[in-house]
Amino acid sequence: METNAIEIHGLWTQFGSHVVHKDLDLTVKKGEIVSIVGGSGSGKTTLLREILGLQKPARGTVKVLGIDIEKASVAEMRKLDDRWGVLFQQGALFSALSVFDNVALPMRELHGLPEALITNAVLLKLQMAGLTPDDANKMPSDLSGGMIKRVALARALSLEPDLLFLDEPTAGLDPALSDSFVELIQSLHDELHLTVVMVSHDLDTVLDLSTQIVVLADKKVVASGPPEDVLKVKHPFIEDFFLGNRGRKVLAGLPHLDVAKVLRGSDGK
Repeated sequence: METNAIEIHGLWTQFGSHVVHKDLDLTVKKGEIVSIVGGSGSGKTTLLREILGLQKPARGTVKVLGIDIEKASVAEMRKLDDRWGVLFQQGALFSALSVFDNVALPMRELHGLPEALITNAVLLKLQMAGLTPDDANKMPSDLSGGMIKRVALARALSLEPDLLFLDEPTAGLDPALSDSFVELIQSLHDELHLTVVMVSHDLDTVLDLSTQIVVLADKKVVASGPPEDVLKVKHPFIEDFFLGNRGRKVLAGLPHLDVAKVLRGSDGK
């Protein structure tokens, strides 16, 4: 039985002479909430695309749920489509389809299920994402930014995946909506036993949700582990991102982290 959701070894990403990732290794265990962070140009979203098979690395191996993405057959990729869900940064809803039809689309494409069963499943997924049956007939143009995220999340959950990918899930949301969305992701993780892989630059979201943080810098993973361990790693990006003035304020408001210990370590005391 596979214990790792994702295994990446020796990955290189290269565009012409420009190398984005060099000998990058990463392991994500099942059941974790993993946040991938890094500075501009570190290749966070590019790495996510390579994990999903949307982009091919120059070299190296990417295995997801035991399947080698590069060597996977069409049937194996269809199997993965059943086992993962993706929430893209802007929601990526189909503007000509209603909320109901956006969420129903994966079920109709992959399974050919009876419409009565699809209807029940769509309404359930909308409820799980904090939406009501009245929202089902709305069009994407009628939705707020927060509702678009929730509809996209309902669609990502439509096939009851084992693995959920989130690309900047709280980007563009005000603090209250962001907090609400974080609580929703946490509850879904707990209830459905999902493995969650998230790309984010939102410090609050990363520290609120993550059981594992992966830091991309210098073309590779420079730190990976529980937040308390990553915060102790001496690296300029980690110190700037997590332990600057704003980072310390966020840390101080998180009772689940041993902040005093982390800050003592970062101050060299």
